[in-house]
This record gives sequence, C-alpha cells and structure tokens, in this order.
Amino acid sequence: MTTTAETGQSSGSKPSDDDAWAKLVPLDTRFSDIEIRCYDMVICSEIKPSSLEKHEWCRITKNLGQSSATIHNKSSDAILVDEAVVPKDGAVDIISGSEIVPGPEEQGYLQYRFTIMPAPESRTQLLQISIDPEHAKCSICLNIWHDVVTAAPCLHNFCNGCFSEWMRRSEEKHKHVLCPQCRTTVQYVGKNHFLKNIQEEILKVDAALRRPVEDIAVLDSSASIQSNLIIGSKRKRRLNMPAPTHEERDSLRLQCPQCGNRNLSGCVLISLYSKEKLSI
Repeated sequence: MTTTAETGQSSGSKPSDDDAWAKLVPLDTRFSDIEIRCYDMVICSEIKPSSLEKHEWCRITKNLGQSSATIHNKSSDAILVDEAVVPKDGAVDIISGSEIVPGPEEQGYLQYRFTIMPAPESRTQLLQISIDPEHAKCSICLNIWHDVVTAAPCLHNFCNGCFSEWMRRSEEKHKHVLCPQCRTTVQYVGKNHFLKNIQEEILKVDAALRRPVEDIAVLDSSASIQSNLIIGSKRKRRLNMPAPTHEERDSLRLQCPQCGNRNLSGCVLISLYSKEKLSI
C-alpha cells in the first residue's frame, strides 16, 4: 500500500526546498505519512481504509510564515477539519495539530493530523558555548575538573576527589569547612552535572588536558560526594554556631590543602593528580 501526493498546477504554486515543510500523519499507523514539499499541493490518497483507490480530495496551500496553511476541499463531498464541516470547494485555515477527515463524518474514513515541520535552520541550530579551559580548572589541583562538584553559597567548583579530601582535613581540625578558593563558609556541596558535560566537551577538544588513568583512579578513590551533601552537624545546630574567627580563617588560608603545611612561604604544592610541581 502506498500513499501519493501530486503537486498542484496552479500558477501560484511555488516549490520549496527538498525538505517537506509539512505532512499529513494518518492516525491509523498502517498507512504512510503524506509529505508536503511544495507550497501548493493537491493531495491524492486513500479516503477509506477499505478502499485501495486514491482520490484527489484536498489542496493544501502554505500561508505566509510557518504557522498555518489553507486546506481547500477538492472532493465531491464535505470534509471535516477539527470537527467542523468544510463543504465541497470550501476552504479553511489549518495549523499544526489540526485533525482532518476526508469525508463528512469520522466513522468509516481515514483521519489525518496536519503537522508543520520545523524550519531547516531551527532543526540544525545548536547552542554553542565558548569557555576558556582556564576557567574550568579546580583551584586545588589546578587541572581540568574531574567529576566536578559545586560548593554553595559561593558556587565555586572543584574536583570531587580534591574537595572531598579538603573537606575531610577541614572537618578534622575546624568547626567549619571554608571554600578553598574564597574562604566562604560552605553550607553544602553537590555534583554539578551541567559543568560535567562542559568538562567532557573540553577534554574531547583538547586531549592533552586529560590526566593519566592512574591519577583519575586516585581522584575517584578520594571522592565521597555522591549527591547534594549538607556539611557539618544538624542544620539547626550549625545555624546557632558562631561565625569562624579571623584566626580560624587565617589558619585555613595558610594551610596547604595537600600537605598540611601551615607555612606556605616557599612551599611547593605537588598535585596528587599531576606529575608537575607548581610553586606557590
């Protein structure tokens, strides 16, 4: 069984590009879609499921813009458009989603849904985000994020393994966990799936930024953040705690998150996840 559509011979007929701009989708899935590739097209197709004959029963004309068309009844009887009767030689505007019956009643006739296709440019247009890889680096290990997590409320981003280790060291020695980048008291930290996608795209573009498999294994073994995580004890108790003192902030500010050395003057930060030595 095939369904055909023939181009109208009207002088106003204007062919579109090779892509169909609309189609008639039969509600009975045994029948094929009718693609409309011209701005003015006469449709010849089955009218009843029981009939193998194809009949000319409408002409569809594209209106200006992409939002509507006009259907002209070319059959010898009335047709239904969105349950409204369109008499012989009558016409009515249709939009995407309009339901059309090529006969005067729903029973016994095939039913079609008119669907306008997206414009080619809108189908292929992709959102492109430009980002400097330097802005996608963890401030602890100074490499591209791996399994990136975001601390709040400051919204700074780190590797899961890096921040998990920082968090463990901080909780052992202090009442508060401060952001290693801005020293704001961290209230919670959780995985950031959006930034993880960006991280993966950066590594696809520049494979040189990838870390060795061994380093990734070390990071993953240190990672403890699996979802949104409240840091500290119960929230009510935390809210009643005093803010960290200047001494506590200074202590954390001067403590190396990797080696624990409080005197960073001349300290060399050896990343656990990189073989490079970075002078601070």
